[in-house]
Amino acid sequence: MTAASETGTRPTLWLTTVRTHWSAFGPWVILLALMVISALISPSFLSTTNLVNILRQAAPLMIVALGQTLVILVGGIDVSVGALIATTTVIGGSFMRDSNALILPTVLVVIGVGVVVGLIHYLLIVRIRTDALVTTLGTMLILSGLNLIYTGGAPRSNVTDLFRKLSDGRLAGIPIIVLVALLIAAVLAFGLRRSTFGRRIYAVGSNREAARLAGIRAHRVEGRAYVACSVLAVIAGLALLARIGTGDTAAGNGMELDSIAAVLIGGTAFGGGKGRAEGTVAGVLILTVLFNIFNLMGISRFAHLIVKGVVVIIGVALYSTRKHATRA
Repeated sequence: MTAASETGTRPTLWLTTVRTHWSAFGPWVILLALMVISALISPSFLSTTNLVNILRQAAPLMIVALGQTLVILVGGIDVSVGALIATTTVIGGSFMRDSNALILPTVLVVIGVGVVVGLIHYLLIVRIRTDALVTTLGTMLILSGLNLIYTGGAPRSNVTDLFRKLSDGRLAGIPIIVLVALLIAAVLAFGLRRSTFGRRIYAVGSNREAARLAGIRAHRVEGRAYVACSVLAVIAGLALLARIGTGDTAAGNGMELDSIAAVLIGGTAFGGGKGRAEGTVAGVLILTVLFNIFNLMGISRFAHLIVKGVVVIIGVALYSTRKHATRA
């Protein structure tokens, strides 16, 4: 190898190394910077009470965003998760009837609903090959309509105090729901890195046809991702129900976009094949802390929508650029 060729490869290797490390640690660097800014704006930001409250607020979004991560990793998308969260709160707020004995049956019912929704998406998107965005948008509209018909737009408040301890209760000073969210994140992070199923998710997301030719049953991998996403949306709905104590048809409004934005901020590639559960956790915390800064500065909540929209557009633009570059 000549000196000139060695000189040419070094910058390329350096850039590759930087990109690799940034994709893994970049979101956490951004999160740290935002926390420093928040502390400068308000010294009380770093208080234990405030940090615990931020984690408590972030927990439902973290859970649903982890499910969204799986779907995006296999090259799909699910915009029905917000409506499914609302459906969960409505069913939970209606069926619990202030009875602790009905907590477990109610949880099993809503998880069953999540499995059914995931299987419907598997049938339509994976088997029949309908468009994921349009299909899950249709699911969102159906669920929203059913919620409104069932409740008449009125909230349902039959949640027991015991169930609300999922949000209010603490273990070693940390809200139980935060521990649940972090446990789900840890399991998913380990599974994506170490399990056969995790490797298959990356393979299918990177190149579905190549994965199929390699003997991977791509349709099963995609189907499990959609079912897992719906079930995690239900768990997020239960977490939200425990926090607000009311079944509300508007409970999950905007969480479909929030989850997608968090996944993209966390470094998962729109279009699949690249991303980490840890990055999604960082993405969720970035959004939560950023909007906390907005509140401290008195910036309108409408600005939140602008931030989310910009993030989604940038994520799609980067995916399109990478796709065209690959084809070239």
